[in-house]
This record gives sequence, structure tokens and C-alpha cells, in this order.
Amino acid sequence: MKQIALGMVVTALISTSAWAEEPTRARLNFDGALAGVSFATAAPTQAAAADESPVTVLVGADIPSSYFFRGYRQETDADFTFQPYVDLGVAGESASFNVGLWNSFHTGSLKDAEAGWYETDFYAAATVMNIKTTYTAYLYPSYEDATIHELMFSTTFGSVLAPSVVLAFELAKPEGLDKGIYLELGVAPAIPLGDDAPVSLTIPVKVGLSLKDYYGEDTFGFFSAGANLGHSISETFEVHGGVTFFGFGDSLETYNGKAGEVVGSAGFSVSF
Repeated sequence: MKQIALGMVVTALISTSAWAEEPTRARLNFDGALAGVSFATAAPTQAAAADESPVTVLVGADIPSSYFFRGYRQETDADFTFQPYVDLGVAGESASFNVGLWNSFHTGSLKDAEAGWYETDFYAAATVMNIKTTYTAYLYPSYEDATIHELMFSTTFGSVLAPSVVLAFELAKPEGLDKGIYLELGVAPAIPLGDDAPVSLTIPVKVGLSLKDYYGEDTFGFFSAGANLGHSISETFEVHGGVTFFGFGDSLETYNGKAGEVVGSAGFSVSF
């Protein structure tokens, strides 16, 4: 299978003679990583800046118990994972624009493999008529020639269930690896807790699918369901946390070494 071949390529990239006596503990998945996912799963609840400026800066960080991207486990043995980001948004009359930077730093098996600064993503996005187009460059500072370029289209429909669709095309990736097409379908209903409730609650549910070469020969990648809580400390400062259960298809079960996983996360965001 393509993912098995991928694992062999990655192992060759990160192995050294010092690891020859034991299995490599860190595996890099070149089928994706991304930025936008972090914001989608821990969306800030605070309103825009009080002065209603068209320019907004969002700074924040998330601390997941383990880093999964579209069902792919990014670290074999996680310890402390820190994922800071910054986003600059400009709102216009008929369109909005965003540029940002997202990072993932690790102290577990990736750090042991000299890849503690695991990932840096640069992205630029434009939203017109509720359709967001995002270009992302995924960079892995500890690995040579590992950059992935992706074009993603996404939208969320205004209803009680807040259904969403994500369609992502891999434009370029390391030589010898197939460029995939990813489809994600989801809902994220907000659960009413009362006007005076100190927190907000959302229940995100997602299905990740391959339209072409994203999960090897499989179409079904993963199913996830979770619960996210958010609390606004002020108009500009918010804290959030949640838990997500993943159920994997055959390809991801082989790659991840398990049929499912429960991931917890906590974080904060500040807007200016």
C-alpha cells in the first residue's frame, strides 16, 4: 500500500546509525498537515475588535495530547505538544482576506529524533460569498525537500447543525509521492446552555474521505466526534478545550497502529 511505502521513505529520512538497533519512533506523514484545522476545531468565540476595524490580528496556541492531521498521527510517542499561531485578517465589503503562520513544537519522540520543531505552515486565504479559498505551504524544518503545497476550498452553511465542506487538492509534494485530493464533510452544532452560561459548547462531527490517493487505495479515512468548550474572559481573550474521538479506516488503522484514538486539547486566543 502507498502508506506503507510512505512510511519507509520517512524512516529513511529520519534514521541515523544511532537508531540502527531499535525501531524509529518518529514518523513524518507527508500526506498533509495543516493550519486551518486548528482554527476550525478550536474556533474563538470572542467578537471582532471593539473599534470595528477592518483589520484583526488573532494570536493563540493549542496544546493537544497528540497531534493528528486528517486522521494521520504525526508523532509515535507524544509528550508535550505546543502549537502557536498568528492570523491577520482584513474584512472588505464583499470579501475578506487572511494570511497566517501556524507551528507545531514537540518534546516527545520527535524531539528525540531531532525534529522538535516539527512543522511550520504559511497560508493565505480569501473568502467570497461564503466560499473560502486557502493556499497553504506545509514546511517541516527538520526534513529536507519535504514541503507540501495545497489549495483548499471550504464553506460552512448557516443552519442549526452548521454543516461544512472541505475540498483540498495537493499541488506539489516530495518526489515519488502521489498528489491526493481530500474531502471532508462535517457538522458543528452549538448546544444552547442559556444566556448566562459561562461557556459555549459545540459538538463537531467529521468524516474524512479520499477522492484520489489521500488514504492509499481506501476512500474512507476517518470519522471523528467531539465536544468543545469555550469561555470568553473578555471581548478579546478566550480560552477553550475539548475532547475528540477518532475512528480510523483500514489504511489509517494500519498507519496509526490502532483502530481509534481519543485526543484532548486546550488552548487560548487573543484578538486585537
